[in-house]
Amino acid sequence: MSKADLVLLHAPSVYDFRETSIMYGPVSDLVPSSPIFEMYPLGFTTMAEYMERHGLTVRIVNLAVLMLSRPKFDVEKAIREMDPAVFGIDLHWAPHAHGSVEIAKLCKKYHPTTPVVFGGLTASYFHEELVSYPWIDYVVRGDSTEEPFTRLIYALKRGGSVTDIPNVTYKGLDGSVIVNDMDCVPDTFDHVKLDYSFSMRSVIRDRDMMSALPFKGWLSYPVSASLVCRGCTKTCATCGGSAVAFRNHFGRKRVAFRDPELLVRDIGHIARHIPGPVFVLNDFRQAGDDYVHAFISGLRRIDFKNPIGFEFFSPPEEEFYEFLDDNLNDYSVEVSAESHDDAVRKAFGKPYTWDVLSDSVEAAFRHNCKRFDLYFMTGIPTQTAQSVRDTVPAVRELYARVNDDKRLLAFIGPMAPFLDPGSMVFDDPDRYGYKLRAHTLEEHRQLLLEPSWKHILNYEPDGMTRDEMVDSTYEAALGFNAIKAEVGIADAKTARQTEERIGQARKAMVRIDAIMTHPADERTTLLAEYKHELDQLNESTVCEKTELNWPANVNWRHFVYNMALWFRVNYETLFPGSRKIDRRFMEGEQ
Repeated sequence: MSKADLVLLHAPSVYDFRETSIMYGPVSDLVPSSPIFEMYPLGFTTMAEYMERHGLTVRIVNLAVLMLSRPKFDVEKAIREMDPAVFGIDLHWAPHAHGSVEIAKLCKKYHPTTPVVFGGLTASYFHEELVSYPWIDYVVRGDSTEEPFTRLIYALKRGGSVTDIPNVTYKGLDGSVIVNDMDCVPDTFDHVKLDYSFSMRSVIRDRDMMSALPFKGWLSYPVSASLVCRGCTKTCATCGGSAVAFRNHFGRKRVAFRDPELLVRDIGHIARHIPGPVFVLNDFRQAGDDYVHAFISGLRRIDFKNPIGFEFFSPPEEEFYEFLDDNLNDYSVEVSAESHDDAVRKAFGKPYTWDVLSDSVEAAFRHNCKRFDLYFMTGIPTQTAQSVRDTVPAVRELYARVNDDKRLLAFIGPMAPFLDPGSMVFDDPDRYGYKLRAHTLEEHRQLLLEPSWKHILNYEPDGMTRDEMVDSTYEAALGFNAIKAEVGIADAKTARQTEERIGQARKAMVRIDAIMTHPADERTTLLAEYKHELDQLNESTVCEKTELNWPANVNWRHFVYNMALWFRVNYETLFPGSRKIDRRFMEGEQ
């Protein structure tokens, strides 16, 4: 590998997933990645671009993708051969609690004097516990760590002090934990670039495509994302990225929105280099009407042609869809309703009604929405097993209301494997009717090694037992599958295969529970013998994964822009002085 100031490592959820027998179930069926969550966070891209703009050389290595794609990939050998000034490891969401710390151990094993730095929301929440591990040196806290992390790397390279670098938690010389003030919480989201060409430049520079892939299947489904803001205005009870979570744990009192012109520029850059759909994360309507108009009008101005999808936290009204239709070529919508039940949805933090949602779906289709993805979740506050089952007839009625329009795609899955640390429910479980099964990071790490997703759950809701949650989730998934077959979204063969997989998954859960009654040594052997069968059931359980995919459209412009990028990167590699650098941190300025 080429010399780098920083190597950013993305670990699998469970480090030794290739040897461990775990029934992950449907925990990742509704996201592009696999159950080991190999998709690295967007922060890797913004971090690397920002640091390279300020004179550092950064390499992204997606260890999870390499382990998935190459069964004999030697992780220890790869880490041993790296030689950066600093290792960076993400712990953005809690499902990476096991793998991330295990990778840190390997970094210290082969590079005992090289600093290991963690970042991400979960790392920020557990920052003091993390630096208590002997193989983790620093945690950079918060949602906007580009500047403090850059300052930290320069300080470490020079042997300088880190006492005045904001957002940093570290161990003092006596082993005590030192927590610097969280003073770096930018009011805007304009200091970074969500520039996907960085990843492509790094592939050309380092001659290594696989390490930089966002997730395993990205080459066949090149989806990308754009980010409206950091922070949130909403107070969803189980979300670790809610307004309350940001205020209480990540130092953010107000949402930092990206300038709409910069957001349009980001999306325009994507269109030049990547043929796939773009998903706009975080509901841009939070920023107000002027922002909405500037953003959508900007997409019209650049004549954006890739499929584009929007995440909305509440159902839009008809006038809004009319505005989208007037300005966009190909748009889709995603709404996470969580439940068909108005009372359950309100308890979650989304107080709109089912009728309002249904009206919104109809209005979207009247105004040429290409897809309306509708998500439901099990395990949320006040929900019962019967409420989960009742989602099926409610969704069937919604399909009937829109004349079985195939543009409506409904999905259901569990809130798994974890309730988010930092969420309102995690911080005050009694108030919301939950019992936590893990409080510390180490307890979450150990749960991730349990043999099925039922045993991995870090919570038990009052409304139903974990067994009832598992059963009702699979039952509702069977109902959704039958609806899709009836409507014609899934052909008979696909629907039959999905039904069979759900049946096999339910039997596997029963068999695992039976194995768990054996003594520990017998249990390990029995689970190991069952591993191959479980691996076949760990993806596309409750729905066919390809249902999530939107179309891509390659044209000659992508070839031209990418060839130009290839020539430019090779020129900069041969003549490093041609690279544009902001020297503020290089010269020690604060």
